[in-house]
Amino acid sequence: MKQSIIALFTLILLAVSCKKDETRIVYTAPQAVASFTSTTTVKVLDSAAKSSVALGFNWSSVSYGINASITYTLQFDTAGGNFSTPSTIIAGTDTASAAVITNALNTIALARGIKGERTGKLDVRVKAEVLQNGSSALTSSIPAVYSEVISITVTPYSLPATYLYVLGDFQGWSLTNPPVIADTANSGKFEGFVYCPTSGGFKFLTELSWDKPYWGYNSSTTMEQGVSGNLYTSGAGLFRILADTKAKTWSATSISWSLVGDAVSSDWVTDIPMTYDATSKTLVANPVTITSSGGFKFRADKSWTLNYGLTNGSIVLNGGNFGVSQTGNYKVTLDLNDLANLKYSIEKL
Repeated sequence: MKQSIIALFTLILLAVSCKKDETRIVYTAPQAVASFTSTTTVKVLDSAAKSSVALGFNWSSVSYGINASITYTLQFDTAGGNFSTPSTIIAGTDTASAAVITNALNTIALARGIKGERTGKLDVRVKAEVLQNGSSALTSSIPAVYSEVISITVTPYSLPATYLYVLGDFQGWSLTNPPVIADTANSGKFEGFVYCPTSGGFKFLTELSWDKPYWGYNSSTTMEQGVSGNLYTSGAGLFRILADTKAKTWSATSISWSLVGDAVSSDWVTDIPMTYDATSKTLVANPVTITSSGGFKFRADKSWTLNYGLTNGSIVLNGGNFGVSQTGNYKVTLDLNDLANLKYSIEKL
């Protein structure tokens, strides 16, 4: 009798196990999104046609072998990037094409560091994923797949920069000609370089009036509008100030600048320091010997993470080399007061 009961219990377990097997959902992950193509790989954008389609993309639909909706997203990155923080455009669900409007592509190009009226390259790919429970806010346990990367050559148009004014203890909280940080891509991300002779508090103003919206301290990394607490700098010197009015984040980091290159030293490792001149509000290296056979760039904190070069007559991030036609002693200045209008000078002594 005892053996019969055990046998019956074993059969029940087998039945339950079989029932579970019958309701399991098994998917087959595709290898990639195939046949990813673009209507063109070279595009000059025109502000007069900002609502028109700039690029069209097509791809082959993927299947996971289950009844599930597939969401496709275009991802854009700087040429040679790894798509760790891409700009994105959601193409839609269960679709095999997408049209990108001129204004959207222009915003992405500017945000990726391509200057207006300058030609640069973007990498583009399409991502396919199953958004479980119908929400992109949830992490999917089903792996996403991607297409091959297409390289796009694009020339964006310039947008008028927007500014935040920086008022604080360092300049007596004066509304007269305060320093600014700039958003050059209309992305809500502002950046600038501000000299503070003393440590102290500051705020961001959207207009030169305390009756207009301003930003103050919420935490060491976040800010809020209309609050009484001050943002702050630690110590004196030149600071790189960042503010994101969409993410409500901020930072103020002490920074130094130098010249580097085989025109000012024997290699591209040795830095020639620049000093801040409070009268001209510029960074200065004077005197510095520059040879005509080499080149140089400006870089921050003796690192290539942030550097400026010369491309098509304009100072740009990661640009080409500066140079002189005649070897000699020079005074070199760099004006970082307006990120939308960077200036430099090389004056022979």
